[in-house]
Amino acid sequence: MYPIYVAISLVIAHLTSAQPTLTETLYGSVIFTRYGERTPLISSFDNVLTPVGAQQLYSAGQQFRSRYITPSSDSTDGSVVTNSSIMGISPRTIDNSQIYAASLVDEYVVNSAQAFLQGLYPPANVTDVNAAQSILANGSVTVNPLGGYQYPRLATASPNDPAVIWLAGNVNCPQYDVSGTNYFGSQAFTSTQQSTRAFYTGLEASILNGILPDSSVGFYNAYGIFDYANYGYEHNSSIHSSLSTDDLQKLRLLADQKQFALNGDLTASGKSQGDQIRAIAGRTIAGRILGLLLGNIETEGFNNKISALFGSYEPFLAFFSLAQLSSFDPNFSGIPDYGSSMVFELFSVGDNGTSKNYPDESELKVRFLFRNGTGDGAKLVAYPLFGRGRSQTVMSLGDFIAGIKQIMIPSIGSWCNVCSSQSVFCSAYANQTGYLSGDGDDNDESSSSGGGMAPAVAGVIGAVVTLAVTGIAVAAAMLLGGVRFHRSSAKRRSELGGFKAGEKLASDPDLTSGAKGGAGASVTDKGHERVGSWELADKKKADDGRLGSSSRSMHKDDDELSISPFDDPVKADERV
Repeated sequence: MYPIYVAISLVIAHLTSAQPTLTETLYGSVIFTRYGERTPLISSFDNVLTPVGAQQLYSAGQQFRSRYITPSSDSTDGSVVTNSSIMGISPRTIDNSQIYAASLVDEYVVNSAQAFLQGLYPPANVTDVNAAQSILANGSVTVNPLGGYQYPRLATASPNDPAVIWLAGNVNCPQYDVSGTNYFGSQAFTSTQQSTRAFYTGLEASILNGILPDSSVGFYNAYGIFDYANYGYEHNSSIHSSLSTDDLQKLRLLADQKQFALNGDLTASGKSQGDQIRAIAGRTIAGRILGLLLGNIETEGFNNKISALFGSYEPFLAFFSLAQLSSFDPNFSGIPDYGSSMVFELFSVGDNGTSKNYPDESELKVRFLFRNGTGDGAKLVAYPLFGRGRSQTVMSLGDFIAGIKQIMIPSIGSWCNVCSSQSVFCSAYANQTGYLSGDGDDNDESSSSGGGMAPAVAGVIGAVVTLAVTGIAVAAAMLLGGVRFHRSSAKRRSELGGFKAGEKLASDPDLTSGAKGGAGASVTDKGHERVGSWELADKKKADDGRLGSSSRSMHKDDDELSISPFDDPVKADERV
């Protein structure tokens, strides 16, 4: 009997060893990261990234570098060997054709992105043969300043830029504002406001004295109060000693409750039933994520190897709700910590790990991962999307696209329509409802379900037609009407201001955007995060702390021509 058992064992061992080892090959990753620690919104400070926040984002960049660019070793998960290095990515010096980075224009968000990218591609010094170098005639070698600092390309989006919707779909969205105002009249809000009144009142003397008027202390300012207390607990010894960890945790939970209600409630609708208006930021970031992954596929992995996006917490909460992550784990109903990242990896699994060929789309898979914060205990963990089982963290590309299409905003025109937005760019996209292409152009929409042409193409055609008609009219006037043009001998004035160092041109208009709110809400922009009647009842204090406010005035010379885009057009001089 014993020899039989030995023979069976040998056969099993042979069959096991004969099975090929499956290897993951990674082609691209989309990373959306919350900015690092900044100064609080309701203080008198300017909203800037703190050194702690810069370190958080630098650490996040380093962690993704060790995962995607220079992994120390392969890790094994069951029968699959995971080599996370992205295929073909530049290991030492940044190749901006491979990296796409985009940020909101707020100072603390832009600086967070810069710190992250420094960690992703640190300085390449003179000893690195791959560093950007200049070898002079005398044989000396010069590298970039700051020890070989590398210069990543970073796109920034202001509130008046169409690209802003992909990073902050809730900004300049009137329907979102109206829905938020409606929440403050709901039974859910009123009940929590009353039940927490005593708790907030008890904090006035210890941490909020002089920061907010008594009438402004309450659940309706839950996020602003937590934001201030959390910063003070880390940076102010008096607040640290007077605020217990239990009270700080309760402030966090109340802020989570309020912000999830404003950004993750899928039952609330705007102008159309079921449009999930409060989750608008998650719907737009979902569309952007899909577009960037498709950009990697369209170029067979050449572009968008790493797509790094930077913004606030609202898209996190909204996407968590839309993707059913908050139902899977209640922790996804909370505001993510500074430096948190949600990640979408595009890869394939096979026994040809050394192959350099990009696979067929049917072989591609997508995995979602999330890391809360950047601390020592923060780990990048895979989670299932769209209500799938706990073990189903890997999904085919086709299943991922099908799930994303159910929740995403596909185009700028669609966002303008859902939001009833009056943003300056919306008129150009009024008929655009098609899908965003994946080529990295934030404003490009490759198709339209209505069959209309792209705004850029329409603009070029319109310009050509206008020039042609104008040219014909002028030619006819000269041939038939005897019209002639003469050069003026008068000395040309420099009414546009010329090159005047730091001063702007006289023709540059000052654009002032008034605060807008829905249903009587008074909303003030403080960077991209609003501080309004539901966030701060004291509007004056909110205005005093507004990011980027300036008392600087423009001084014009008496003889300068002031040109306003709102005045009547200049009348032509018809003298011949």
